[in-house]
Amino acid sequence: MIAASHPSLFFGSSDVTALRQAAQTTHAAIASHITTILDQHVNDPAPTPTDYDDYRFLGNQVAVWAFGYQLTGDSRYAAMARTQLLTYAGWSTWAYGESTPDLNEAHMLLGNSIAYDWIYLTLSDADRATVASKIGVEAQRVADALPTAWWLDEYLQNHNWIDTGALGMAGLVMQGEDARAASWLSLAQANLDKLKVTIGQIPDGTWHEGLPYEGYGLAYALPFWQAMRRAGSDYTDIGLLRGYGKFFLYAGIPDAPKQVILPFADFTHWPGQMVVQISRFGASRFGDRFAEAAAQRYLHAVGRGSFLPELWYDVFEFIGYDPAVTAGDPHTLPLDGFFPDIGSATLHTSWDPGDFAVGFKAGVYGGWVNFNRLAQQGSPAGGWINWGHDHNDDLGFWLFGRGVWLAPEAMGYDAGKSTDYTYPANQSAYHNVLLVDGIGELGDSRASDSNYNNPWFFSRISTPLFAPTGTADYAIAGGAGAKLFASTLQITRWDRIVVLARGRYALVRDDIESASAHTYDWICHFNDGVSVDTASGWVQGTAKSGQSLGVRVLAPASWTATTGTQTAQQMGQFDPDGQVSWVQVRPASATASAQFLNALVPVTAAQWASRTPVAPLDANDVGAGAVVSPGSSLEERWIFARAGAAGKTAGDLVLTGAQAAMTARDATGSPMRAVLFGPGSIADQSGGRMLLSTQSANSIETTLDGATLAVTGNPVRDFRAYAPGA
Repeated sequence: MIAASHPSLFFGSSDVTALRQAAQTTHAAIASHITTILDQHVNDPAPTPTDYDDYRFLGNQVAVWAFGYQLTGDSRYAAMARTQLLTYAGWSTWAYGESTPDLNEAHMLLGNSIAYDWIYLTLSDADRATVASKIGVEAQRVADALPTAWWLDEYLQNHNWIDTGALGMAGLVMQGEDARAASWLSLAQANLDKLKVTIGQIPDGTWHEGLPYEGYGLAYALPFWQAMRRAGSDYTDIGLLRGYGKFFLYAGIPDAPKQVILPFADFTHWPGQMVVQISRFGASRFGDRFAEAAAQRYLHAVGRGSFLPELWYDVFEFIGYDPAVTAGDPHTLPLDGFFPDIGSATLHTSWDPGDFAVGFKAGVYGGWVNFNRLAQQGSPAGGWINWGHDHNDDLGFWLFGRGVWLAPEAMGYDAGKSTDYTYPANQSAYHNVLLVDGIGELGDSRASDSNYNNPWFFSRISTPLFAPTGTADYAIAGGAGAKLFASTLQITRWDRIVVLARGRYALVRDDIESASAHTYDWICHFNDGVSVDTASGWVQGTAKSGQSLGVRVLAPASWTATTGTQTAQQMGQFDPDGQVSWVQVRPASATASAQFLNALVPVTAAQWASRTPVAPLDANDVGAGAVVSPGSSLEERWIFARAGAAGKTAGDLVLTGAQAAMTARDATGSPMRAVLFGPGSIADQSGGRMLLSTQSANSIETTLDGATLAVTGNPVRDFRAYAPGA
């Protein structure tokens, strides 16, 4: 056998000079951070299996030390890497505590293989033989376990990506040194071929388990994919990577760039520095300036971590970073984003601090691409949808504004079967959704955490009612979720529409219907407390920093409310006090159909008494619409049509064709603004005065200011507007 030259996985010996030059120039910020942290640990003792609370960090750190040597030529770093390699080689197994080799084994196999490549030239022949032999033993352990490993066909699980990637990395580094290396690489590449037709089909950078899990999976799978690309087999041109940076930008919160307005699925922590590693690879690989913007926004606001094993992210950021790709300006993007694979929408007020934003989700377990793929018999890749980290948050909403969470969920971790946890954070009651007779969405009780043995699985769906859209001052999203509930409940309709009045308030409207009478509960969560005043129609939810969220319950006309608190595993990572409050609003009596219409109005706690008033549009049809700030210099009158209906008449407004509309007038009653969501028209005076119509716009807004008529929307091709004097 002819041994591979080293280093070879990510760069060759001839590239080292350029790498070190970059460390002094274009990549200096990354390089200096790595060496600063390493210098604090050059006298650390040899590792033991219990050095960290997570064994996986041991595999990370050896690769960091080895890269530090390549970056600088500092023999102290090579010596630390050597000590760790030889120490690990003396351990009986790297599958610490694992009956089947899994992530502990994978991190060790990844880190040791990479470190061996990077300090090979500094090792003696005897050291090389010792390390290579141990890598071979552990790689073969994975190869032997692979045919029956639980994660073998779990393509929608990071265990599959990372475990097979580690085996492949060992195969690459041991080419020519171990006769088994080709077989390891072949197994890993066969899995990459499966990933290409499974996760490789996701179009928009999203992941059904949420951004933290997506970040972890990609951070440790991507190095093998990069090494394969250098070796001549490129598997990186996938939507999951192409869309990641822009997805993080839209999901992000300018006031708290580590947090996201789409915190769906299991919560262990907010996305970490792997955001920078992945985004900068995407920027380089695809010339994506918005991915670079995502990386820079994170770095400017959060900075780099000081925990040595997590310098893994800095190492691979350095390798993936291309300074020629400059950051794009998010202000050139629409304020509203739509991500179809998970059916999520983000509605923003601004790309800057002070954003008032809504997140919304209407999807399926696993994301639509793979849900549809596996719903069809004979899918070429097969496998399962492992939804153990997914939550029952479909048709849920989240609200952030004034620098704080106004309507979060009960953030928590509950992997696998919900019956295994004291606080089942994946259940519906922990999210801002509806309950029917106290029963949540299908999947609240989980017999398994995949589509196996869940006969309802492929009928449990929710879908967007329309693509989210917006104008200069308003945005809208919506979903249909009747099929989220068990068929025994006979739910025939659950449509939810969420409207954002940018910077000011939100409206949430629910239209639910069944063949039989039920009690329906509308849920909303708050950080630090809640109080109810049914006489005034208001709920006050307490937020941080003296802020609160007023919930004006417009529909139903008569209602009761219950309140309480919830906690869950890992909630302390979201809120230091480890609990949130909730309210459940219920119609006064059981009914077959119900409408909820709630205005969500941020207000400082000190100004609660002078909060913005909100009233029903029509006292005889309280779910039809809302009047915000009646009698003021900007009185906004909203009206909603039932999905699929030809229109709606309420108060003196007549809506035709469109899903929703708003007309605004000044204190004298003169029209000054109109908004339509969808082709159609809106008129007041019981239809006698047309205010706005369009045949093609998904959203359109007209604002009359003296003789000037301003028009915004998506797209603006045709319209007629009431604008005397314009």
